[in-house]
Amino acid sequence: MTENDLIDEPIDERVNPDLAEQTIERDHVRWNLRALTLDVSCFSVGMAFFDLNAVLPLLMERLGASGTIIGGFAALRFLFFSGLQIFMAYVVHGRKRQKNLMAGIAQITRTPLLLTPFILWHADRSIPDRHFALWGLVIVLSIWAIGDGLGYVPWMEIVARAFTSRTRGRFFAFTQLLSGALSIVIAAFVVRNILNSKHFPYPMNYAVLTGAMAVMMQLSSLGLWLVREPSISGMVFPPRADFRIFLSRLPGMVRKNSEFRYLAAIQLLVGFGSASAPFYVLFGTSHFHLQDSWGGTYQVMLAIGVVALMPAWAYLAEKHGPAHAVRGVAFVCLLTPVTAMSIGLLSPWLFALVFLLMGGSLGWGMWIATNNYLLIHTDEEERPLYVALLNFLYTPSAIYPFLGGILINRHQFLNFWGVPALFLITSVVVGMGCLLSLRLPDPNFAK
Repeated sequence: MTENDLIDEPIDERVNPDLAEQTIERDHVRWNLRALTLDVSCFSVGMAFFDLNAVLPLLMERLGASGTIIGGFAALRFLFFSGLQIFMAYVVHGRKRQKNLMAGIAQITRTPLLLTPFILWHADRSIPDRHFALWGLVIVLSIWAIGDGLGYVPWMEIVARAFTSRTRGRFFAFTQLLSGALSIVIAAFVVRNILNSKHFPYPMNYAVLTGAMAVMMQLSSLGLWLVREPSISGMVFPPRADFRIFLSRLPGMVRKNSEFRYLAAIQLLVGFGSASAPFYVLFGTSHFHLQDSWGGTYQVMLAIGVVALMPAWAYLAEKHGPAHAVRGVAFVCLLTPVTAMSIGLLSPWLFALVFLLMGGSLGWGMWIATNNYLLIHTDEEERPLYVALLNFLYTPSAIYPFLGGILINRHQFLNFWGVPALFLITSVVVGMGCLLSLRLPDPNFAK
């Protein structure tokens, strides 16, 4: 797919009539396509060096964290990411310029990541050093999660302004395909070898991975600084109301938008897959008695899942409507825990199918499908608020990984009917969301 394939699209007046009346300068579209591709790709590659579901749980377990702490920290990260967005939506409402605020927050909160290699380098010298490394890592990653959460609303607004709805969907799919391809190479030939390297024994191996991740996050921030904000001179925003009035509008916004209500409920149910996500790698390595290097192998499958499934979501959204993409993601999210407690129990390679399915659904797949649907089905002036509101309503899901950790006692998974209770409960809740997705309306693509 070339750059022209991404941007040579007419503006869709059904989706955004105000934006359709503007002429989007093609040189700015091309420039922003490159800048935002640098941002998203470097961010994804950074996560490939230090995947939060395939590598971080193994490191935290090495540092002495229990299942409850691992799950609790996953919950805390998500709470930091999503819980503050509704306040940021109020701050950015009516702002003609978003970039400096967004890029500044990212720079401030991503820079501490450069400390992680030094925090981990001597984690094996003594128990106090191990505790210092664990809690130092928790603090740095928490700061990073807060920054990504605060920058999320202005970032989505810039993406929405920069591209038409069709180009935006292709941008999401293209960047994830590119990132996925790079992540496969990194996970297969870098992460796996470093985790199993004699030259970088524990904890140096994890220090090297976190250092690489930190550098890629700085390059991602560079992409943010390079963005040229689109002109919005023709847009008129209502004045920003008092914060109490602002908050009082939220229930009415939910009531008047049935598509949003369905989307929020589906995301909350399907997102229960995150209760199991940090524990698949711990279960696999424990059940089959595998070395940490298998974390790299499973990370490869996560990346392959992105490359394999992103085109499917883009195709469904473009040809049949974004609601079909949401349904597809929900179904694959359901298959993930079902596979973990069925054929995945037969061998470590069959268990790798869990990561293949999760890579293209629960993380990037769900994010792209739900946000593409949301941006299409919301008005221009209310779009930032709906973006923040969707994540705010998703905030209760922060407790999901913590609940998952409760079902693990001293690294032993509690079983029910011979299968891990965590995977069984996850399947039931995600299945409810999958069924609800069948009722998700898609009026703009009705035939």
